[in-house]
Amino acid sequence: MRQALEILIVDDDKALLGVLRSVLEAEGHRVEVAPSAYDALPRLEHQRYDLVLVDLKMRRMDGLELLEHERLRQRGTRMVIMTAYPTVDSAVRAMREGAFDYLVKPFKLAELRALVERAAGGEAEESRGGAERAPDTARGDEQEPKGG
Repeated sequence: MRQALEILIVDDDKALLGVLRSVLEAEGHRVEVAPSAYDALPRLEHQRYDLVLVDLKMRRMDGLELLEHERLRQRGTRMVIMTAYPTVDSAVRAMREGAFDYLVKPFKLAELRALVERAAGGEAEESRGGAERAPDTARGDEQEPKGG
């Protein structure tokens, strides 16, 4: 059995939070959610997460600011920036700030699973951006999580 991860999902889209939480908990991971980067701060102060999935565009504090906050704390948390508004600039900035990956919405659930597997295995980022895009037909995962 693969390693269960402690995962925090930070996004202002409540529907997306629910879908991602359900999918990842069904995979055996322990998942917490926060509706904003600001709300995630106290959780990050008191809990160590293996993986944090954070939306890029949110009010008050965006995903890149949260990424920088965690990097400065030097806790080694793997953070993934998710965005429905990808730009070369934000992708480069995320990688320079130490993001584990940059995930463009909408994405296939198989792509999310592949990313979580890489995080669990601590694999080198040789395959960054090349996660599976084929749907998991055994589970009917043609759905694509959407959101800001």
